[in-house]
Amino acid sequence: MNKFSVIIIALIFTGNAGFAQNLKRVKVSNSIEMESSLNEVWTTLSNLENLDKLVPEIVSKTESLGNGKGAIVTLTLKSNGLKVVERVTKLDNKRHIIVYEMLETPMPISGYKATIKITPLINNRFKIDFSSGFKVQEKDRAAMVATINNFQIMLLSNIKTKYNDEK
Repeated sequence: MNKFSVIIIALIFTGNAGFAQNLKRVKVSNSIEMESSLNEVWTTLSNLENLDKLVPEIVSKTESLGNGKGAIVTLTLKSNGLKVVERVTKLDNKRHIIVYEMLETPMPISGYKATIKITPLINNRFKIDFSSGFKVQEKDRAAMVATINNFQIMLLSNIKTKYNDEK
């Protein structure tokens, strides 16, 4: 390898390291409490091909390869046709927990991991928690927190509306 190649490789690695060092981890969490059939709601949330029906304002099409842990889910965004690819890393039907990570996204974020969990309360009520963590540069932080927050709130609100929690 000549001296010029070594310098170029060093610049690439130090440039990427600088980018990575500028990333800050953020967390976004939302939750709702509702009264409905926990099993029906869980079935809807855990059906990985359902996201276009749960958040049609954001997702125009959902495709899934596999089912359960390891499944790959591709979401086509309604606004621009771009795709988000996610992998399910945990699906626990007994504890009502789904954990997934983004493999590909057009958003300027990395290391995105999310958890959706349903916790039974009393009198047929339950709580749905949706939390996400990701890394983002400070300049994109506000926009990405707002985007993820909006997605979470919309999904939770649509679930609540779908199951008519007016009791």
